Amino acid sequence: MKGSGLIIRVITVAVVLPVVMFLAWVEPFRTGFSFFIGAFAAIGLYEYYAIVRARAISPETIGGILAGTLVALSGHFNNLVATNLVLYGGCLLVFALHIVRGSHSVAGLASSVFGVFYIGWFTAHILMLHASARVGPGLVLLLFVAVFFTDVGAYFTGAMIGRHKLAPKVSPQKTWEGAVGGFALALAGVVALYALRRSHGWAALPDWPLGGYVYAGGLLSLTAQIGDLGESCLKRDAGVKDSGIILPGHGGILDRCDGLLLAAPVLYYIVTPLCTN
Repeated sequence: MKGSGLIIRVITVAVVLPVVMFLAWVEPFRTGFSFFIGAFAAIGLYEYYAIVRARAISPETIGGILAGTLVALSGHFNNLVATNLVLYGGCLLVFALHIVRGSHSVAGLASSVFGVFYIGWFTAHILMLHASARVGPGLVLLLFVAVFFTDVGAYFTGAMIGRHKLAPKVSPQKTWEGAVGGFALALAGVVALYALRRSHGWAALPDWPLGGYVYAGGLLSLTAQIGDLGESCLKRDAGVKDSGIILPGHGGILDRCDGLLLAAPVLYYIVTPLCTN
């Protein structure tokens, strides 16, 4: 990436990230965080269905966006049963619309339902983490640090010393060296959070031992990199370079947050229960 492109990328992060963290951490504005994540899901769904259409497949775009956004927003209440019920209702809606429209395409129906699940249900876990008692904002911060430090570490390490291609048929620019660099920086980031928790008594962060933070950082980093490659598969198959243009220097919402989608359920189902018991 040229110098000007990198500067634009940094400016975008410097503007967006503080707003997200403010909404997540400041008590009177926490509902705003849920609406922000809901908007993120809606835009991500729009981008996803645009990728599907680029593959000459006709999905249930409007119904899928509506259903997936409602599924994502249901995470605000931190009730997994309710979220799964909304997921079922959303899938039922997409099925019904597919039947009514009369376009009996396996690819169209499958891609429509997958969008509700992939973006709507996965995103709901960000809000369920945020709604966790006492440490909700801290879990969101942990998630963001692990995922975004992975991206940063992979980008710069790959640019400096990357030689061995990680998945050349999916994403030719990604290297094994970059993957290791992203993994290492994610570990460094979560260890820094642990140090803040211990040195400043930052009660909003999880009260886990160092091993718990390292375990979380490593697993989230690996999952985020799989999520990144998975979204690259979708784009490559459709012949699309970026999922969108909403984030200058980064592309679309999915381009920037694909790792979050897969990592959030891991933190919710695996890391948090193991580290708190």
